[in-house]
Amino acid sequence: MSATTFTTPKFMMSLAKLAKENRVSNKDVKAKKQAKADRVKELNRQRKIADQMDKELTKLENIANKEAAKQAKIQEKEDAKQAKIQEKEDAKQAKIQAKADAKQAKIQAKEDAKQAKIQAKADAKQAKIQEKALAKETKAQEKALAKEAKAQEKAHEKAQEKALAKEAKAQEKALAKEAKAQEKALAKEAKAQEKAQEKKTKKATKVVERNDRQDIIQTLCEKLGHTNTNGSVEVTA
Repeated sequence: MSATTFTTPKFMMSLAKLAKENRVSNKDVKAKKQAKADRVKELNRQRKIADQMDKELTKLENIANKEAAKQAKIQEKEDAKQAKIQEKEDAKQAKIQAKADAKQAKIQAKEDAKQAKIQAKADAKQAKIQEKALAKETKAQEKALAKEAKAQEKAHEKAQEKALAKEAKAQEKALAKEAKAQEKALAKEAKAQEKAQEKKTKKATKVVERNDRQDIIQTLCEKLGHTNTNGSVEVTA
C-alpha cells in the first residue's frame, strides 16, 4: 500500500500568510472594543449636551421673540406718536405754504395783467403798422394787376387780330385754290365738250360728203341712162 501525498494550493498558502501577518491578539481586540464603547459613550454625552444646548437656545429664542414683540409694540406706539406730530407739522407747513402760494399768485396775477396790458398795446400798435403795410401792398398789387390785365388785354387783342388776319389769308388761299381747281375743271370740261363737238362735226361732215357723192353718182347714172330701181346707189369710200 502506497502513501498518499496532499499538496496545499497556492491561494491557501497566500491566505495563511496574510492571516499570519494580520493576526490580532486578544488584548488588542479588547482595547479596540473598549475604544469603541468609549466613543459611543462620548457621542451620547455630546448628544445630551447638544440637546441641552438646543433647549437653552429655544428658551433664549422665545425670550428674544417676546422681547422683540414688546419692543415692536413700543416702537409702533412711538411711530404713531411721531406720525401724529409729523402730520400736525405737515398741516401747519401746508397752511403756511398755501398762504404763501396765494400771496405769490396774487402778485403774479397783477404782474400778468400788467404785462398783458403792455402786450395788448404793443399788439395794437403792430397791428396798425401791419394794416398800413398790407393796405399799401394791396394797393400796389391792385395797380400791378390792373397793369397786367391791360397788357394781357392788349396782347389778347393783338393775338386775335393776328389770328383773324392769318385765318383771312388762309381762307383767301383756300378760295384761290378752289377757284383754280374749278377753272381747271371747267377748262377740262370745255375741252371734252370741244372734242365731242369736233367728233360730231367730223361724223356729220362724213355723212354729208357721203350723201353728196350719192347724189353725184345718181345724177351721172341718170345721165348715162342707168336707173336704180331701189332708189339708192352704193358708194364706197
